[in-house]
Amino acid sequence: MNEEQIGETIIEQRLQLAEILRTLGPEQWASPSLCDGWTVQDVAAHVISAPQLTGGAMLKLMPALLRHGYNGMTLRDGQRRGQAGMPSILEQFDCFASIVRGPAMVGSRETLTDTLVHTQDIVRPLSIEHSMPPEAATEVAHRLARTGIMLGSRAILKRVRMSATDVQYSQGSGEEIFGPIAELVMLRAGRAPRWDQLEGAGVELARQMWLKRQRDSA
Repeated sequence: MNEEQIGETIIEQRLQLAEILRTLGPEQWASPSLCDGWTVQDVAAHVISAPQLTGGAMLKLMPALLRHGYNGMTLRDGQRRGQAGMPSILEQFDCFASIVRGPAMVGSRETLTDTLVHTQDIVRPLSIEHSMPPEAATEVAHRLARTGIMLGSRAILKRVRMSATDVQYSQGSGEEIFGPIAELVMLRAGRAPRWDQLEGAGVELARQMWLKRQRDSA
């Protein structure tokens, strides 16, 4: 995908997420997302924070980054932004969803990754189906070979080879995992995929490694 296509997809996915969010009741907004410690409301606020994180806004986050690390900083910022409440978060989507940019000093492919994965973090626990655009998901899967390390999937990525059954995609080395590109993206992003949609000798290995990471981080 070129930069224009990536930007168009980011905007499209934000707008679609906004429409989903408008259908949710207060209990759904307050329910846990797939991200440990994050509610649906927190994740929604985090997604739409991306075009608002200018250079100045990022500088304000540096003390939290130095104190808590990247993941700790992001969690605290997301929880703080989530406290704005549903009306404010939806208003932010109205104002900022169509602005392509992501956080300062963050590339467009990272913003695309964030948008696709966090949308699934919201919809899957609520049993809402929302498909990842296949071409964009493939782009993200490749990108996660580098950025997945920050998301807790490094050990798994070093041990398995993932191949999609619905698009042209294959990456890695080791025991094989076959499945839809969306499930491979979730696994590469450190999330639990829908394990029953994956096949191959590497599935059980990946599942056990994912469970171990969950236990270790508890």
